[in-house]
This record gives sequence, C-alpha cells and structure tokens, in this order.
Amino acid sequence: MGSKQDHVSANLPALNFEDTLAFYQNLGFHAEYLSDQWMILVRGPLEIEFFLHETLQPLQSDHSVCIWVQDLDGLYALWSALDWQDYTAPVKITEILQDAQIRRFSIIDINGNLLRCLSLN
Repeated sequence: MGSKQDHVSANLPALNFEDTLAFYQNLGFHAEYLSDQWMILVRGPLEIEFFLHETLQPLQSDHSVCIWVQDLDGLYALWSALDWQDYTAPVKITEILQDAQIRRFSIIDINGNLLRCLSLN
C-alpha cells in the first residue's frame, strides 16, 4: 500500500470477497490487498475496505459510506452506463439528485451497502 499520511477509510461488510471484487471491478476498482478476512479496493484516490461477514443479509444491510468526488457527472456517466440489469436486488443505482448545496447519486452494492456519491455545488 505504500506510505500514506493519516487518513480514514470506509470499512464495509462483504458476504463473499470473490463476488464483491467482481462487482467493484466493474466500477473500476482493483484489489490492493486481499486476505481471508480483509480486502482493500482502490480506484485512483478512492479506497474502500471490506471485512468478511459470512452471515450478512444484503437485503437487511444498513451499512453505508460517503464517496466525495470533484467530478460527480463524470463518475455517474461511467457507472450508470454499466448493465445494472445483470444484478438482482438489492443492487441499484439512482439518478443524480440536487439538494441546496450537495449533488448526489447512490448505489447499493451486492452486499446491500449504500454508496452515497457526493459533490458540493
């Protein structure tokens, strides 16, 4: 992983690392670290860590992370162009929504984790 300054990284549950990795590879992430209990995925400056949770129930998951980006439209264009029909519930992607100062869209991954993708106006 190289040397890093102090930072915070999201840590989400994964029912299965192989399936989780395949899902996130479609979003442009790659595995930087993988063991039998821990996985770290990166996409440029974005980093998400996963712990193995073999009894996770994706339809009942309440885990989430905020992903702040400069180019929300570019990220949305890439990710919304994927074939989301390949996945079953709970997986989905929303449209971009506008609040007073924040633009956002959301993804629910195969583990039921909510990814809030955000950008300030």
